[in-house]
Amino acid sequence: MALATPTILTMLSQTLMWTVDTAMLGRVNSASLAAAGLGGMLTWATYSLFNNLSRITGTFVSQAHGRGDDEAVGTFTWQGLYIAIFSGILLMLTGWFSYLFIPWTHNPQEVQELTYVYIKWRSLSAIFTQTGFAMLGFFQGRRDVKVPMYAGIIGNGLNLVLDVWLIFGWTGFQFAGSTWLAMPAMGIKGAAIGTSIGTAVNTLALVAWALAPRLRKKYRIHIFRRPSFSDMKKMVKIGAPAAAEGFLDMSGFLMFTIFVGTAGTVALASSQITIQLLSFSFMPLWGLTTAASVLTGNWIGEGKPEVAREYGRQTYKLGSYYSIVLAGIIILSRDHIFKVFTNDPEVLALGGSLAIAAAVFQYFDGLRMLGSGVLQGAGDTLYPMLATLAIMWLIFVPLTWYLIVGSGGSVISAWTGASFSYLLMGLVFWLRFESGKWMRVEIF
Repeated sequence: MALATPTILTMLSQTLMWTVDTAMLGRVNSASLAAAGLGGMLTWATYSLFNNLSRITGTFVSQAHGRGDDEAVGTFTWQGLYIAIFSGILLMLTGWFSYLFIPWTHNPQEVQELTYVYIKWRSLSAIFTQTGFAMLGFFQGRRDVKVPMYAGIIGNGLNLVLDVWLIFGWTGFQFAGSTWLAMPAMGIKGAAIGTSIGTAVNTLALVAWALAPRLRKKYRIHIFRRPSFSDMKKMVKIGAPAAAEGFLDMSGFLMFTIFVGTAGTVALASSQITIQLLSFSFMPLWGLTTAASVLTGNWIGEGKPEVAREYGRQTYKLGSYYSIVLAGIIILSRDHIFKVFTNDPEVLALGGSLAIAAAVFQYFDGLRMLGSGVLQGAGDTLYPMLATLAIMWLIFVPLTWYLIVGSGGSVISAWTGASFSYLLMGLVFWLRFESGKWMRVEIF
C-alpha cells in the first residue's frame, strides 16, 4: 500500500478530472457527451497499440533496480524514450487523419463530426503521452512513486481549470482598459485541448524531476545515450506482446462502443456514463496493478520469485476488497448516480440498471488488471496477449454484436455480456498466476 497509495491518489485525481469533463459535456448536449465517449475510446484504442510498449520501460527498470544496476536503469530509460517518441509521432499523425475511418463506426453524423474534432485535438499530446509512460517507468520501477503523483496532480489540476475555461468560455476581466483571458465557448474542442495541455505539463514535470542533481549523479540520466538496437530489441520482444494485449482489449471495447452506438445517441451517451463510473474502479486498481508489477520486477531481479508471488497474492486480496466495497456503493446509489452527469430523461431512465451492470463488471475487470500487472512485471507478456486475443475477439466482440445488432437488444444486455467475458479473462489470468510459470521468465 505504501507503494500503491501515491499512484492511487494520482489516478483518483485523474478520475475526478474525467468525471468533471463528462459532467461538463453532458451539460452541453448528449451528442457531445456521446462523441467524447466514442472519441476517447477510439483515441485510447489507437494509443494502446503502443502504450504497453512505452510502459515496458518500467519492467526493465524495476528488474535492473532489483539487481542494483544503476547504469542499466539509465540506459533502459533512454531506450524507452526513443521508442516512446517514435510511437507518439505515429499516433499524432493517425489522430489527424482519423476522419478517414470514423465513418466506419456508423454512428449518427453529428456524433461523427464531433468525434473527429475531439480526436484531432486530443492527439496533439500523443508524444507527451507516450514519453510520460516511459518516464513513469523510470520513477515507478525504482519505487519512487511520489514524483509521478505530484506531476499527475499538477497536470490534472491544470486540465480541470482549462476545461472550465475552454468548454464554456469566459467573458474575461477588465484591466488597464483591456479585456484579458476572454474565451469563446469551445465545447468538445475545448475539452480535448485542455486534456492535451494537461498531459504535456504532466510529462514535462516528470522530465524536469528526472534531471534533478541527486538522480543525475546516481543514474546519469542527463547524459545522452545513443539508440541501442540490441537493448531496444529486448524491450520490444517483451513489450510487443504487452502492447498487443492492450490493443486487443481496447479495440475489443471499441467495437463494443461502436455496436452500442448503432442503437442511437441515448444508448451511446448512457454507456459513456457507465464507463465513467468504471473509472472509479479502474484508476485506483491501476495503482495496485502498478505496485504489483514493480514489486514483482524488483524481487525477481533480486532473485527472490517466491517473495514476488506473495506480494501478488496480497495485491489480489486488496483489489478484491476495494472492488466489493465500490460495488456496494454503486448499487446503493444506482437511482441517483447518473444525475451527476446528465439531465436527459431518456439517459436517466437507463441509469439504475446500468449502474448495477457497472458494479458487477468492475470486479471482474479488476481481477484481469491485477493479474496482468503481476505477469508483466515478470516479463510474462505472451500468455496474457494470447488469452486476451481468444476471449475478446472470439467471445466478447461476437457476443456484443449478437446482443445489440443481431437480436436488437439494449445497452443493458450488452453490458451483461461484457461482464461475462471479463469474468472469463480474470479467471484465466488468475490460473496463470497460480501456475507459477511466470516466475521462470528471463528478460535479460
